[in-house]
This record gives sequence, structure tokens and C-alpha cells, in this order.
Amino acid sequence: MADDATMSLSATILPDEISKTLTSLSMAYAPADATEGWYYKLTDVTTSNADLIAANTYLQFGSSTGEDTGSAMHAVATADKVKFLFIKHTGFRDDGTTGNTADSVYLCLDAGTAAHNLADAIEIGPNESWYGKFNGVTVADIHCISGQALGAGTGGNKIQCIVAAIIDNV
Repeated sequence: MADDATMSLSATILPDEISKTLTSLSMAYAPADATEGWYYKLTDVTTSNADLIAANTYLQFGSSTGEDTGSAMHAVATADKVKFLFIKHTGFRDDGTTGNTADSVYLCLDAGTAAHNLADAIEIGPNESWYGKFNGVTVADIHCISGQALGAGTGGNKIQCIVAAIIDNV
């Protein structure tokens, strides 16, 4: 359980007149076997289409009790499969101190070119987070770019994000 990704959420949706509060929402993903490890990086998303997860960074594998084994590091390859992904837009530019509330991060999961006006882009606004579980998305499939919020235009700044993932080292 210590190596699992677990999320607990509550949300209020719809306008006040018909709002519905959803509570006790949860999601979990446990590494399936010893080939799946954790990736974590403070990532600067640029104004150009780029891979979200950098190849040749490292996965950390733990023991069955979730403790660091110390020697179980493996380089990420573009063909590795992303099983769980979490992204948090920190609300800051790449320097980590200058606030940025004008730009969002746009995510593309099908190996296409990420863009602020991509019809199926996932937008992650300032101080927002997004997560998902996947079956066959590879590291090379996940692209990102910064752009103005709500698809208003191209971005002018790099955005600092927290990226955490469980990746199958294939």
C-alpha cells in the first residue's frame, strides 16, 4: 500500500440552484509488479510542444513494503508505459517564485502536437491538478505546452509543474 497512488476528492458541481456535492470519491493505482516504478520531477512546461516526461530520467522502485531499496533505479525510455499520471500546475513560472495566473498547461496524450487550441487537449490551469490511469500510453505519447488560459492564445511563459507517475519499465 505504501507504493500505491491514492487520491481522495470531494467536489461540488453545477450552478447553485441545482448543485450536487459528491463526496468520498477515490482513485487508487498500485504498481502491478516489480517492473513498475515511481517517477517524480519538478517540470518546466515550455511554450513549445515537448515531452512531459523526459527520457533518461530515472524510475525509483521500492521493496514490497514501500521502502527505498537504494539500488533499484532504471532509466525512463520513450517506449515505457505510463500507468498513472499526476500533474499539478504550481501557479508559478519556471523560477518557482514569480506567480502565473494567466497561463495553463495543455496536455496531449495521443503523440500529437500539444497546443492551446487542440480540440482534445487537457487544460490544467493555475493551482489546478489533473490525474489519470492508463492502459497503453507511452512516455513518447504524452506531450505538453503552456498557453493562455481557456485556450485564448499562445503562452508567453514557462510553467512550473509537479509531475508524478507510475511507469512500467518495458
